Amino acid sequence: MHKAIKDNPKIKHTLDRINNAARIGLWELDIKTETYIIDNITCDIIGVPHDFLLSHQESYNFFQRKSDAEELGKLMTNLITNGVSFDVELELCTTNKNVIVVRKIGLADIENGVVKKVYGIFQDVTSKRNTERALQSTNSELYSIINSSAVAIVSVDKQSNVRQFNSGAEELLGYTAEEVINKMVPTSILLQNELKAVSKEFAAKYNKKGIKNYNPFYELSLQNIKDTREWTFRKKNGDLFPVELSLTPIKNDLDEYLGVLGIFYDITDRKKAENELIKKNQLLNYAEQITMMGNWSWNMITNDISWSTNMYSIFGRDPILHPKIPFETYFNHIHPEDRGNVSNFIENTVKENNFTDVLHRIVLEDKTVKTVHLLGELIVNELGEPIEMMGTCQDVTQLRMAEIKFRGLLESAPDAMLIIDENGIIQISNKEAEKLFGYPSIELHHKPIELLIPDKFMHKYETSNNNFYTSAKTNKVECSEEYFAVNNRKEKIPIQINLSPLETEEGLLISVAIRDITEQKQAEYKILKSKERLEVLTDNLLNKNRQLADFAHITSHNLRAPVSNLNSLLGFYNTSEDEEDKAILFEKFEIVVGHLTETLDTLVEALKTSNGAPTELKKLKFEDALLKTTEILTGEIRETGAIIKSDFSKVPTILYSKVYLESIFLNLVSNALKYRSPDRIPEITLKSFLVKNRVTLTIADNGLGIDLERHGHKLFGLNKVFHRHPQAKGIGLFMTKVQIESLGGIITAESTVNKGTTFILTLN
Repeated sequence: MHKAIKDNPKIKHTLDRINNAARIGLWELDIKTETYIIDNITCDIIGVPHDFLLSHQESYNFFQRKSDAEELGKLMTNLITNGVSFDVELELCTTNKNVIVVRKIGLADIENGVVKKVYGIFQDVTSKRNTERALQSTNSELYSIINSSAVAIVSVDKQSNVRQFNSGAEELLGYTAEEVINKMVPTSILLQNELKAVSKEFAAKYNKKGIKNYNPFYELSLQNIKDTREWTFRKKNGDLFPVELSLTPIKNDLDEYLGVLGIFYDITDRKKAENELIKKNQLLNYAEQITMMGNWSWNMITNDISWSTNMYSIFGRDPILHPKIPFETYFNHIHPEDRGNVSNFIENTVKENNFTDVLHRIVLEDKTVKTVHLLGELIVNELGEPIEMMGTCQDVTQLRMAEIKFRGLLESAPDAMLIIDENGIIQISNKEAEKLFGYPSIELHHKPIELLIPDKFMHKYETSNNNFYTSAKTNKVECSEEYFAVNNRKEKIPIQINLSPLETEEGLLISVAIRDITEQKQAEYKILKSKERLEVLTDNLLNKNRQLADFAHITSHNLRAPVSNLNSLLGFYNTSEDEEDKAILFEKFEIVVGHLTETLDTLVEALKTSNGAPTELKKLKFEDALLKTTEILTGEIRETGAIIKSDFSKVPTILYSKVYLESIFLNLVSNALKYRSPDRIPEITLKSFLVKNRVTLTIADNGLGIDLERHGHKLFGLNKVFHRHPQAKGIGLFMTKVQIESLGGIITAESTVNKGTTFILTLN
């Protein structure tokens, strides 16, 4: 609840007796801030959250017609300025884009000729336009109640001081506001034994026994609840009278307790008005449903039944000869085979306090048999005891006969058949469906089809097949698909489904024909297994050929780099005159020769295992692969002054082929050195990270770059070169691509001429 409401609870006019029936909300306009304070019902009507803050100016944006907004503006101005109340019906558009008709009543509290507060009632009257007279009578009654002694509103702060005391409270209790506000303890109008009983009840309920000066009203705030119950109040003259008091805790925006708001009124008048209003609304609602139906009511206290004229017609009885219908008369008309079911239905209705609907046969005095459908409502008293049933009765004999014929056709179908509605709820199933799924038809009735076919095929038809239901209404399409069904033993059954639309008076139904295709699937499985075996043999042959070519490329390419580096180191060695430099260069010789030997040994081992088995995968460190690459390329790195940076912190390791990973690093780093720009020192940056749970490696340089518009389609082709470099063979990128893709990876490139190239490797 908004802070303004908590500080000034007088604006919270709530009539609980009509909350569900009439949906009347409350509002107050803070004149200083020009901000509305609205209750939950008003929020629901205009479609905003319950904590929504609405400015006076923004409120006009809700109106459908400009004239309505202008009219209300004038009325509100007159209310705020002169205290002139109003009662008007207007059209507005909710936040859900629904156009509704609302009734707004404006009231003002005037002190010494000055308007202090403006507030009122807000009601959605859209659905009641056809019952305007009844609603006008009801609203007039409500208006009279609010402005009469029947309803009183009092607010008390947390120090137990009365803050608000309206005219209704003055009329009911005999005190003036001046006598009460900040002067009288509100509990003085209560009977002390009732107050103690409530305190004891709350203390026991919320485990607060033994607390000194326990305040049950403060407990409402702690529990964040509202309490409505009967109390006995004492007037100023000492007279006692019963009221129904609704207590609501008042809190600010910080959820701090500020006090309590009390609304009370005379129970006798309220009950009388409540019973009349409930009956009127119920009869009006049923009247809207009646189309060639009869309506009835059953007084469960006197056992008398009241029938409408159409009800007499359905049962073939004369209302003049039989003005009173005891329950036994109705029960005797029920078909003997259906009496047990109807009796059980009535018992369950009373037990569960919920009247759903029932279908049964009746036998008229001339032996004519009819089928009727009953729809009704159970009325209970304040103690929850059933006192009355009322509802409608429809003769559905012809519909029932058509249903029997339809079911006969359904049972003659060779396949399992289900009839479902547009929401996928099963309406009818045949015996073949019982055999296929193992469920009796009664268990499938009103169950979702996903119980049997959990593949959400209804959703697929709505989204994938251009809305099957819309197409079915216009084009009479049929759709057939294969799915898996689940029987009552949770076993999967391969099935084929055929859907066909059925237009009915109640809307579109879907006929679902289901065929068990287990044997067909088994045959298909055998064929697929044979095909898979042939494909495996073919793949093995292709893999062997690819591996032989792969190893040949690796051998020629991976040996070229260390040999080239040996030549480069030898040149440095021969031109160096410093013995210390020569010693360092000789150590480099040993390292390169060692890597050359290791590469040869690894390739030999790989060739030995190239009999079709997959490449052995190991957990490898990117840093180790880069270190080995830089050691092999020591000569070129030193000669070019290349700067190599790396960041493998996000993904330091990978499960991969050692031969392939080292070859990939060597190829891409040596390429970056080979195709460096003559205008700048080469810089090579390597990074690893995860993209959608896949290890991704990037190798970027600032070299010559590649014109991807011209050469992008052949970038990874065999013997394809893009620069006139004496050592360019067109093998490295081809081999790198083959290695990465053989292990399920992807390599792509981004490049700008004279700026550099970045290779992106998605490795697993």
